[in-house]
Parts: sequence; structure tokens; C-alpha cells
Amino acid sequence: MRTFRLFTVLIVAFSVLGTPLVIPAARAAADSTLATVPIRKEEGRCDLNAPTFDDVVAATSTMLRMLVPTNQLAAFDGRVGEVRAALATVRVHRDGLPVDPRNVNERTAFLDDPVVTYVVNGLDAVRTGRIDTTMSVSQLTVNEAIEVFILAARIVKIPTQLMAGLVPTGGFLLRAAVSATFFGVKALARQVQNHLAASCAVPTVYPELRSVTRGTEHLDLPAPLITLADSVMPADGVCTPVAELTTRAVVERTRAVLDSADLPLDRSALSAAAGTLQQFLDEHRIAKVALLRRTEELGPMVDAFDYAPITFLANLGFDIHEGKALDTVALSEIKVENILDLITLPLETASLLMRATTTAADWYFELGEAVLMPLTTVQTLDFAPSVYGAPILKGVMQSMCAV
Repeated sequence: MRTFRLFTVLIVAFSVLGTPLVIPAARAAADSTLATVPIRKEEGRCDLNAPTFDDVVAATSTMLRMLVPTNQLAAFDGRVGEVRAALATVRVHRDGLPVDPRNVNERTAFLDDPVVTYVVNGLDAVRTGRIDTTMSVSQLTVNEAIEVFILAARIVKIPTQLMAGLVPTGGFLLRAAVSATFFGVKALARQVQNHLAASCAVPTVYPELRSVTRGTEHLDLPAPLITLADSVMPADGVCTPVAELTTRAVVERTRAVLDSADLPLDRSALSAAAGTLQQFLDEHRIAKVALLRRTEELGPMVDAFDYAPITFLANLGFDIHEGKALDTVALSEIKVENILDLITLPLETASLLMRATTTAADWYFELGEAVLMPLTTVQTLDFAPSVYGAPILKGVMQSMCAV
């Protein structure tokens, strides 16, 4: 915990100090403010993604060094060396921190949801054993610190939206405003990262740190978490993500798992039951309009709201336009994410109708907040899992495959 607090302080300090201490690659060679200072060569430095914490400390110290009297330079350099050495000795579990979604897979990069990325990368780190790997704080980059900030903002967004939803009449609009604010903050953070990725660190007078190797420190994790991590892996473009598995595939996988398990089961009865279920799924159909498209396929406005009733209406409009509103699909072809949609749609529709009812009651009967506020609070809390948890679960399922 003490290490985490220290790391948090370092993130804030170096993120603030680091921004003015990088210069665009095109200007690095032309800048002459340090012309009189013997500097360390930085060949290839511009190829790195962003300055590390050690780069920021060294660059900052180099700038301040010009203000230090000659007779105090030795003491100043010694103090800088102590700070850099201290940073090098503080270690963190790298995969316990958020990562750039582009470093996981294409789906996490597209969704750019820090919670989804954190879960997907964390489960893979547990499965592969990377979760035990540690690294020096001095090796972390400013961009990685920004990922921590983005994840923190995303986590804060959930209770903020929840509180906004408690407002009797304008809760829905306030929730949308909170979501828009988060996306704006995230977009700004991404712009800062892109700027840093195209920049060089200011040359320094200090030598590079000796190679700080990665270490290993075992973490004790809950057994259910380990079991879950061992059953999934990040989608690699070849395997089928969990969200895209059909009910037919799920039944077959379940049968195969039970058949291979060391359980006292009647294998012939198991096979017969699976066959009967598959036949039932093949012979019974459901209206295609109930199988919702992904929000990004329905336009940016629908994707931004990500609200089941709105998604359903937009999906219906697309089906009518394409002449497919009356089509049906076999139950065996329903995907896992469609099942999740079928669960969240009635829940969010019921929430919307309840909110409309309380609003109408306020208008016509003037019940006031003394009556409506408790009803709104209960409604918002009851439907919170489908509103705030379902999108994260769906994103994880779209980004991971079953092993």
C-alpha cells in the first residue's frame, strides 16, 4: 500500500513536470538552450514511445543544473543520483497497472474502454503468469502514467453517472452529459499521449541508469479468479470471441467439457440429451429483430448513448429499411451477446417506463420529490447492473475467447 501511494504521487508529479520537458523530434537538434552543457548522446531516443520517469527526472535536473553554482554542482548531482536510484529500487507489478488498449488486441483498441482493457489484460496476465512480473518505476513512461489517469476517470464515471441517474426528471440527460464529459477527458489524454509519442526527451548530462532487470514477486490470488483466467484468452483474430459463440457452439462445448471431465456421468445419456437440445434449437426460431446489431453498426449517436431501448429502435429501423423486419432466425444461431441483449433490453425498457411514469405523476398529480425521490432511487439502484455492468461484460466477452 505504501508503494502504491508513492507511485500515485510520482504519477501526478512527473505527469505535470514531464509535459514541458519534451520537444518535438523536428526541433530537438535545432534547440540551442543547452548548447554550453556537455550532454549525453540520445541516438535513437526519438524511436521510443514516450519519456520514462527517469528521463523526466534527468531532463528536469539538467535544466535546473544550469542555475546551480559551480561549487555546489557535485552535491546537486549526488542528490539527483540518489533520487534516480530510489526510483529504480521502487518496483511495481506491471500487469497490475492499466495498459494501452492497442497493446492487447484489435477489439480493445476499438472499444477503448479502460475497464475492459484492464480486465482482459489482467486475466491474460494471470493465465500466463505475467501478473507476478515486476519492474522499476523509473522504467515506466509518462504515457503509462496517463493510462492510470484514464482508468481512474473511467472508474469515477460509474458512481457519478449513478448519482446523476437519481435525479427524478433529468437523470437520463445528466447521465449522458457525464458520459460525454468522460469521453472528452479521454480524448484529450489520448492527444497528449500522441504528442509524447512523437517527441524526444530533452538531452541530459546524466549517464543512463544501469540496466534494471525485471523481477518476479508472487501474488496470492483468489482461486475463482485463477480458474476464470485459465478458461479464457485474448482474441487474436483467429479464435472465436465468447460473445460471438452461437448457442449451438455453447451446447457442444459444454457437452465436450462434461464428457472429458472426471465425473460419474452416463456418457450415452449426456450425448443423447445434447442431441435433443440441439434439435430443439434448430427447429425453433425467433424474430430477427430481437437480435440487436452492435451499437457501432447503428451510428455514432446510438453508440454514444449505448442504451438498449434506443439500440432496439435503431436496429428495428435498419431491419425495416433492409426489408428484414419479418425474418426469423433459428435459436441455434443466436450469439452469446444477443442473449445478453435480450436480458438487458427488457430491464432497461422497464427502467425507462418507470421513469416516465414517475415523471408523469409529478406533472399531473404534483407528488413532489418527497414521494418521487425514493422511487427514483430504488429504480436506479435496481437497474444499475444492467446499465453500468452489462457494457463492460459485453466488451470483455467481445475481446476474449474461451480456451
